[in-house]
Amino acid sequence: MLVFGFTSAMGVTPLFAQVTNSGTLANLANGGTLSIDDKTFSGFSYIPSGLTSFDPNQIIVTATENGGIDYLTWSGNISLVSGGGIGTANLLLNYIVTANAGTINMIDQAYTGSAINGLLAVDETAAIGAFGGPVAGYSHLQIGDFSDPPPEAGDILNIVPPETVLYVTKDLAFAVTSEGGGFITISQVTQSFHQVPEPSAMLLGSLGGGLLLFLRLRRQARRD
Repeated sequence: MLVFGFTSAMGVTPLFAQVTNSGTLANLANGGTLSIDDKTFSGFSYIPSGLTSFDPNQIIVTATENGGIDYLTWSGNISLVSGGGIGTANLLLNYIVTANAGTINMIDQAYTGSAINGLLAVDETAAIGAFGGPVAGYSHLQIGDFSDPPPEAGDILNIVPPETVLYVTKDLAFAVTSEGGGFITISQVTQSFHQVPEPSAMLLGSLGGGLLLFLRLRRQARRD
């Protein structure tokens, strides 16, 4: 592959450098947006229930582009702790992702967390359109299954046909299952989006086309 780069002395970020954009969940839920690559993330909201540790002002949401794939990550302490007896908690995270060039053809997700005497489920639903139409993608994770792919039974990671706008809901369910107590905690949840064509590939194509045009004009000038 022909790769074009620019030196830092020119004040331009190298083509395949990791780029980030972040904000607190509290601020984003008040109408904030994140933009990375060609993606815009908007419509953030959250609904917590029964959690012993969750502060939207301390949850950092980060949009990252790396190697042509765009990621959205929630980082912070999200947990349910019980000193005695069983208990349940839940957290819904909603947002809208818009691809401003090309279309999204695949989603996947991962999380970092642990549990003692507890259960955890991270279910993600990607619906078509900004208001949540038909379901186009679905992913389920639990303790011991920390990332998709590979898909499990019932997962739909490929978006067919690819879509421009998706309304995404991440449903985090916690349960302490022992009368003696226990805990479940998540420190990070990550979502990634695959696109056709990839924005970096489109940029490479435009740069390559520009270079070919420049060389052609240069040869023509020499002949003249």
